[in-house]
Amino acid sequence: MVLVAICGKANVGKSTILNAVTDAHAAVANYPFTTIDPNKAIAFVSVPCACKELGVKCSPRNSKCENGIRRVPINIVDVAGLVPGAHEGRGMGNKFLSDLGPADALIVVADCSGGTDDDGNPVQSGTHDAVRDVQILLDELDFWYADVLKRNAEKVRGKTLEDLAVLLSGMGISVDDLHHAVDACEFYEQFWEWDKEQFLEVARILRKKTKFVAIAANKIDSPFAEENITRLRSAFPEYLVVPVAGDAELALKRAKELGLIDYDGKIFSILKQDLNPALKAALDKIKASVLDKHGSTGCRELLDKVVFDLLGLIVVFPVEDEHKYSDHFGNVLPDAVLLPKNSTPIHLAAKIHTDLATHFHHAVDAKKHTALGKDHGLRPGDVVKIVATK
Repeated sequence: MVLVAICGKANVGKSTILNAVTDAHAAVANYPFTTIDPNKAIAFVSVPCACKELGVKCSPRNSKCENGIRRVPINIVDVAGLVPGAHEGRGMGNKFLSDLGPADALIVVADCSGGTDDDGNPVQSGTHDAVRDVQILLDELDFWYADVLKRNAEKVRGKTLEDLAVLLSGMGISVDDLHHAVDACEFYEQFWEWDKEQFLEVARILRKKTKFVAIAANKIDSPFAEENITRLRSAFPEYLVVPVAGDAELALKRAKELGLIDYDGKIFSILKQDLNPALKAALDKIKASVLDKHGSTGCRELLDKVVFDLLGLIVVFPVEDEHKYSDHFGNVLPDAVLLPKNSTPIHLAAKIHTDLATHFHHAVDAKKHTALGKDHGLRPGDVVKIVATK
């Protein structure tokens, strides 16, 4: 399953965003290092379900369907806050940098209220530059990559880049990635003799190559948010910047769970007319400063953009009966599978079970009832049956 890590400096709203987009209940407080161990949970991304197009009632098994929108699960983790010098053991140390290693994508949270300093301590709103929040995380990652690169280079002294790549595979670094970085830097001498700056230069390229990054511009209800969002987009044009209001999304979610409001991610309506005045005022403020101004809290869109725009994944619906669009138990459109763009039926078969890929014969497009070869490019929303040899 896809793994997305929520990260950044301390006390910028990482755990709040995690709670807002999942059923987790991570600790939240207005001081640094509330999170120590990573908080892991399941979140959901949204795609049109094939049920409406096919005119059937689906019975999801690994996901859920809400009014024709399939909610597909992904893994998400909230990593403890980082401070400058974390790779040297400052703050919570580089243990938490290593927690980011397995992630497919990183959501770097920036405090657009400008209300927390480099170490995550509260300061007067508008006095801190949100660009610093992102740069701290990227710099620490680069230093950590460089440290890992240097340590492993020593282990394969006198050997090849291929040998080094084997030791770096756990970070998602391939032989091709390593050759690309070395070629880009034109460092052709013996890599174990590189100096500190050379390791860092190669590390920056490797980090950019292997870690997809999106920026969650949090606290968009702040009067300083617009300026900081503009600054973030100017400073990091290569990254996806998504304005979000984690506190607002979490408040609306909790109010819905208590039966106080009906909320669809865009608008809410009050169900309980005798609301506490303070709660009514808080909801009115969220409506005016977030929903009316931005259209949503941005939290749900954040995950969708990371999975589908940044990672470029698609959702395909595997079935066993191409006529009933069901599995062998009769569940209609039971599963929704995330795959990289340009995946083929062979990739889908391998995702379901290795035996299906090993004994693959052909696939069937259940919408068109046509045969598909192993190299056919799958498209978002395809409904596919895999046929294997016995």
